[in-house]
Amino acid sequence: MKTVLALLMATALGARAEEARPAPHAHGSDSGLVLLDIFLDVLTLGIEVAAIENATHPPPPEPRMAQPARSQQSQEDEDGPRPWRAARRPQAREGLLLSFGIGGGSMFVSYPNDGRTGAFDLDFRLGYGFSDRFQLFMDIDLAGGKYPYGDDIGSWAFTLRGQTVLVGDRAGNGLNLNLGIGTGGITRNSGYYGYQEDSASGLALAGGLSYDARISPWFALSPEFFVTWHAIPNGPRLPQDVASIYGVRLNFLWYLH
Repeated sequence: MKTVLALLMATALGARAEEARPAPHAHGSDSGLVLLDIFLDVLTLGIEVAAIENATHPPPPEPRMAQPARSQQSQEDEDGPRPWRAARRPQAREGLLLSFGIGGGSMFVSYPNDGRTGAFDLDFRLGYGFSDRFQLFMDIDLAGGKYPYGDDIGSWAFTLRGQTVLVGDRAGNGLNLNLGIGTGGITRNSGYYGYQEDSASGLALAGGLSYDARISPWFALSPEFFVTWHAIPNGPRLPQDVASIYGVRLNFLWYLH
């Protein structure tokens, strides 16, 4: 298993080296595509490793109760041909992960001294659960708020996140912690001056504490307390601004085995 995993990792790293191109003047808008490419590579590698793990470690056969001795021919006629391996049953948090969330919170933008305001929040996630203990997904978070002087502020963040279960059961219920890194920016619509301004993208950090309540083996309701922070780069030799939002949302979560 270790040898196979090493070969897969070497293949992925070799492909990455061949595709790499020098980009001394890469724009911030390209960082989202780079993160998406990295996510897809890691996701593909993880799925392949999980498939090999399942194929090379089948579950032990279930014990059979003792039965009265019968002739070999009658036993074969009754049982018929059977596969000697049983299919592995996926864990509750294993498989394709898809989530849509809606909520709200408090948003802060440092320039020009905007302060805090209430914000509406939407969230979308797509990833893969490798086991009950670890899931990997990409997260797109969109938040919007309106300030008293008329400006509408929209904040976005694209992050890659890992999630682990802090306390839970095998049915898929439990408390989860997710953390991630990525890129983010803002869009400002001025109601007073009548213009729209899009910021450059900067470093984004995000996290959340959620509780999965299983409704069925493949669907859960997951209320979450979330925090998102990202930088807003300015011109050369100017200090950067920041934007952040924290709040509560309700996620609708599917695991497709």
